[in-house]
Amino acid sequence: MSTKTKTVVLAAAALLMTAGASMAAPRYDHRHGGGVNPYERAAIAQARAKVATVKARAWRDGRLTFLERVQIKNAERQLAATIARARRA
Repeated sequence: MSTKTKTVVLAAAALLMTAGASMAAPRYDHRHGGGVNPYERAAIAQARAKVATVKARAWRDGRLTFLERVQIKNAERQLAATIARARRA
């Protein structure tokens, strides 16, 4: 093999090796956020628990009053806001 051929083969091998390493590296997807951290997960869990508690308390007597419906909607809105805030972060 000539020196020129060896150089081309060596360059191609180096290119393939670096391309493979870059494909295997984990990457951060900016379009979908980076995930939710543990503190945000805990806040979401607390908000979900609050919604469940408000619903259980409202349905305890078997009927919903206007005030209870408002309280449920507010708790659900707070949960949605907590989730949206966690996704943006």
